[in-house]
Amino acid sequence: MWVIAFDITKTIGIMLVKKRMNAKKALERAQRLCSRQEKCSADIRLNLVRWGVEPKEIESIIAMLVREKYIDESRYAVTFARDKARLNKWGPKKIAMGLKAKGLSSDNVNIALAEIKDLVTAESLMDLLNKKVKMVKHSSPAELRGKLIRFGLSRGFEYSDVANAAERITRK
Repeated sequence: MWVIAFDITKTIGIMLVKKRMNAKKALERAQRLCSRQEKCSADIRLNLVRWGVEPKEIESIIAMLVREKYIDESRYAVTFARDKARLNKWGPKKIAMGLKAKGLSSDNVNIALAEIKDLVTAESLMDLLNKKVKMVKHSSPAELRGKLIRFGLSRGFEYSDVANAAERITRK
C-alpha cells in the first residue's frame, strides 16, 4: 500500500511512502541517527516524514529527542558552522544562510558565527583565492579580479574583504 505524505516544513512536495512506521520504532531509529551525527529538528522532521510517521506523532518524537538531549540546536549550529568553515571553506554569510535554511534561531546563528571567528579570517580568504587563481582562465587582470570577486562572494565572504584580497592578488 502506498501512502502520500506531505512535508510542510520543507518544500519537497509530495513523497510516496511505502509503509508507515510506528512511533516507537521511529523514535529508536531517530535516536540512533542523532547519536551518530549531530542533527537539527528540521533534519529529523524530514526523516520522520520520509519514514511515514503520523504528523501528530512527529512533534512528540522531536520533543522527546530535545528533552533527552539527542537534539540540541545550539550544539548543531556550532558543529555545522565549524565544519563548513574548516572543510568547505565557507564564509560567514553562507554559513548564516545555511543555518537559517535549517530553521535555526538568530541566537543560535550568532553563537555559531562567534565560535568560528578565528577560522574565517582574511588569510583563509587569501589562501582560497590564491588556489582559485591557478584554476581560472583570464585574459586581463580586470577579468581575473572580477572572477575572484564572484568566487569569494559565492563562498559567503564580505564584499569589502573579497575586493581587497582580489586587488592584492591582481597587483602581483
